Amino acid sequence: MSWNWAPIADTAATTVAGKQSKSSQPAGERLRLTLDSPGQVHRLLRTGNTLLLYLDDPSATLERSGAAPSAGALLDSIGLSNGQLRITLSPKAVNHVMRRSSPSELDIEIFAAGPQKGENSSRLDAAGVPVGNASADSEGQGASFAVNLPADAAVGFLQKAQKLLGDVQQGAAGLLDAGKAKLADLSLKFTSLGSTKTAEAAEVPQAAGSAGNRAVTLDGQSLMSRVNPGGPENWPDSKGLSTSIPSNVPVAAPATAATSAPAVPVAPASQPGTQPATQPVTRPAAQPAPAPQNGVQRAVPPAAQPQVQPAPQPVQQVVPQAIPQPALQPASQPAPQPAPQVKAAPAQQPAPAAASAPAPVAGQAKPNGAGGNVSGKVSDNVVGLPHAEEKGGHGAAVPKEEPRPVVYVDEQGNPVAKPADPEKMMDEAERLIKERKFVEALPQLEKLKEMPTISADMRLKTLYYISDCVWARYADNPLAGFEPIVSATSEAMNFDLRSPRVPEALLRLGLVNVNVGNLVDAGGYIVAMYRRYPDYPGVAQGFTALGKAQLKRRMDAQAEQSFAIVLDKYPESSFLQEASVGLAQALNNQRKYTNAQVILDFISKRWPRYYIEDPTFLFLQGANDEALDKPVAALTLYWLYYNLVPGQKGNDDLLLKMGDMYTRLGNKSGAEFLYSYLTRHFAGTHAANMASLRLAEGGIYDSPINYEAMTQVFARAASGNLPKVYANLAAASRTAPESVLARLKEAMWLYWSKRYTEAMGKAADFIDGYPENANVAQARDIIWLAFQKELANSMAEKNYGRILILWNGFPLVRERYGAIDPRMRYALAQGLLERGETEQALGMLAEFLKSPMDPQYGEATFTEFFNRYLQAGAWAKILDLGKLVATWPLNPQLRNQLDYAMALSAQNLNLNGAALAMWQKLAERQDIPLYQRAYATYFLARDAEQRKDIRNSYTLNRKVIDLFTQLQNERSDKADPQRIKDAILSLMDICEVGNRVPEALEWLARYNAFVPKESPEYPGLRFREARLYRKLGDATRAQALLEDIVRNYADSPFAKAATAELHTFEVSRDLQNYLPGGAGSQAAPAAKPAAP
Repeated sequence: MSWNWAPIADTAATTVAGKQSKSSQPAGERLRLTLDSPGQVHRLLRTGNTLLLYLDDPSATLERSGAAPSAGALLDSIGLSNGQLRITLSPKAVNHVMRRSSPSELDIEIFAAGPQKGENSSRLDAAGVPVGNASADSEGQGASFAVNLPADAAVGFLQKAQKLLGDVQQGAAGLLDAGKAKLADLSLKFTSLGSTKTAEAAEVPQAAGSAGNRAVTLDGQSLMSRVNPGGPENWPDSKGLSTSIPSNVPVAAPATAATSAPAVPVAPASQPGTQPATQPVTRPAAQPAPAPQNGVQRAVPPAAQPQVQPAPQPVQQVVPQAIPQPALQPASQPAPQPAPQVKAAPAQQPAPAAASAPAPVAGQAKPNGAGGNVSGKVSDNVVGLPHAEEKGGHGAAVPKEEPRPVVYVDEQGNPVAKPADPEKMMDEAERLIKERKFVEALPQLEKLKEMPTISADMRLKTLYYISDCVWARYADNPLAGFEPIVSATSEAMNFDLRSPRVPEALLRLGLVNVNVGNLVDAGGYIVAMYRRYPDYPGVAQGFTALGKAQLKRRMDAQAEQSFAIVLDKYPESSFLQEASVGLAQALNNQRKYTNAQVILDFISKRWPRYYIEDPTFLFLQGANDEALDKPVAALTLYWLYYNLVPGQKGNDDLLLKMGDMYTRLGNKSGAEFLYSYLTRHFAGTHAANMASLRLAEGGIYDSPINYEAMTQVFARAASGNLPKVYANLAAASRTAPESVLARLKEAMWLYWSKRYTEAMGKAADFIDGYPENANVAQARDIIWLAFQKELANSMAEKNYGRILILWNGFPLVRERYGAIDPRMRYALAQGLLERGETEQALGMLAEFLKSPMDPQYGEATFTEFFNRYLQAGAWAKILDLGKLVATWPLNPQLRNQLDYAMALSAQNLNLNGAALAMWQKLAERQDIPLYQRAYATYFLARDAEQRKDIRNSYTLNRKVIDLFTQLQNERSDKADPQRIKDAILSLMDICEVGNRVPEALEWLARYNAFVPKESPEYPGLRFREARLYRKLGDATRAQALLEDIVRNYADSPFAKAATAELHTFEVSRDLQNYLPGGAGSQAAPAAKPAAP
């Protein structure tokens, strides 16, 4: 958005005595606004000299295009503020016109008044024109000059008019008089245009009497004269007063009238603003009337003229000179006609009449809203009055000297304001109180209260008025007004304890204490009022208010007493109805239902249509009927309430209650109708959820409940949506009793559905969330029953981990279970083992290793320990375990396993004596597993070898080979080829030592099956075989084996041994050849074998 400012030049053309005169002066300014869009400005508001344009976009910006306004321009400022375009006009601006030159352009033309009073008067004085008013020779011409010329054009025209007048004076004497009359008339018109003041830019009505003339008079006449400012002599001018007339006064065109018009009464100068509007303006009555000049009588406006409306027609008054005239004509006076004299309007202080000749004047009307403003210094210049030399005619009256005003000073002589009038202040305060302007009246009353000279009656009235105002001021905030109300009321009451308003003060003190909840003090004031002023009507009001406050605090017995006093002592009080209802409520709260019914019947008969004014009264009646076991009557009252206010909030709860009442009466169809109606029309509300619950459960199952009763409900609703209803009701609220109970019902439903773990969780949540609920015991039972079921199932499934979780997760289970029995101990231990907490688990199982053996969990515990020790090779613990269970009647298989493990443990611990004894027993037993006998025999054979018992060693090793070979043939997982290999090796050694070489070679042949050629043991076995063959005398076979070792296993240690052995063979052969009888002695020596 942008704006542009430019002045407006106006040219006015006038014709005087056949000559034309043009004067071009700036007549206004134009402000052009270029909008961003045609609809950017949607509202216009004017306040004083400020224009507010409301924009549709608060983020709009404003830019200037063109020159800035010049100094003293009518446009004071322009700017954006909070989405508003604020245009401030200068006080010189008297009017503006707004038009839209295009959809996006808005033009505001601003117009100003003419020069100010002082400036215009100086111009006229310089031109030699006396200031005054005269009759125009032509109505049309006078009006045209008055309203068509700009104010600044008057000066130039007057100069030319003076020159014209000088030319005319050289002519005939008659023409001279006419010229002066014309000049005087023009002087009046231009003076009216030139005298301007700061004014609001309001539209000025047209001057009457000019047909078709649409111009506007910008200002009227003003009078500024030296007056007594109200102080002593030499009073400084800055302390004085001045008066001015608003500028928007239309100038009425004078018209000729009959000279026989009656006189007009004089009005005082201080006429109030309510004076009739169409009054002519005259000078004050105290001033001497000037003589007429050239047959024209002039009038001067008073110093302070009230606001008047423009007259429908300008009126000229011609008054005989011999009769003193009043100053002002009433507004209701019609146009002057030969009629009786009209009386002047009443005034506060009439002004004294002129002492001598009358002052004939021609009145001028003043528009509404043109009242004067008092401000600033009194001007010493005399404006608008004829000069001293112009006075003449029949002579001027000598003004009567007015009395000097009284000046009030303080002790130091400083002027002070006039003391206030208590009566007037009281009248003003009472007027404000009557108009309910209590806050505005308080300052006046406080000032009156501080006056020490007022009478006791006025002070008493003032104090009570202050109490009334403070009471009304804090009617909506009694807590904030407690201290002011109590203070003001107590002060008023204590000023005169015999005043007839004392009971009213006591009532007010009681009520203010009731309002803040201070019922003890309130009761004291009200009882005091009742005892001292029992006939005061406010006693009933006080006890009624006290009783209602006591009801709110559940002080039902005290409320009953308060209401009973009203019914007993003040049966004709206007508060009897409220007290009766309160008494019925108090009796009902105390369960005095029979007495309450008496009061309720009284109310129904005394005020039969009271329930229409207060439908909630039907609830009280219905509740009392329910308490008296009259459900049908109560239902009738509830239906009446619902039909009276069907859309009232809370009716859904009422319908639910009525449905429950029908259910208890056995009217199942009526109950189902209401429940279904609630679910359809109040879906999502608490009442609708409860209605769904009633329909799903098929009845009312409220707290307290038990599982046995709910099983029947679950059986009926097994295929329905009962779980969903419970879930919705529980989610609707956390504190509503029905929602709390729905959580427990959900846990019961889960238990009934055999979802034991979930049921335990829901029940535990119920106990944690509502530990004080009456159904906590039922929740505990659900947890315990569900745990028992889950424990049995988990034990059957050997799901010990789930048992451990439930045990640790529900302290209530541990608390109710008490001491751990063997079953729970074993299950928890197994659960700990599954979790990996072995140490804690074995600690719990250790209790089962004590004698006597636990018939159910003893062997299982032993097996657990035994297997863990055997896998870990804890041989010493196995021996200890065997000692603990030595007396147990173990299963034979377990006993054999233990004996074998103990023998093995002793063997591994090098407890040879104990081990041999155990092995001996095991080897002889046929009831033990084959692998155990095989190992027992093996360890016995090893022991025999160590003891050099060749015979037993040979027998036992052969038995070892047989037993392990049998296991191998049976493909037992206990088969051990290494033990066979060890036994064969032992037998080979035994046979070789016993010189049973052929058998040794047999065992060696079986041993070959355990030693592949790639084995490091293979060269050694071949070397041993060669040695056995050599012992047997088969040197060739032995030599071949040795040579194979040397050839194929040259890196083996046995290769060197074989080489040495072969050398031995060569030496032996050579010796045999050279011995007598040897083959070598007769034959040539054999060739040497090749070196290895």
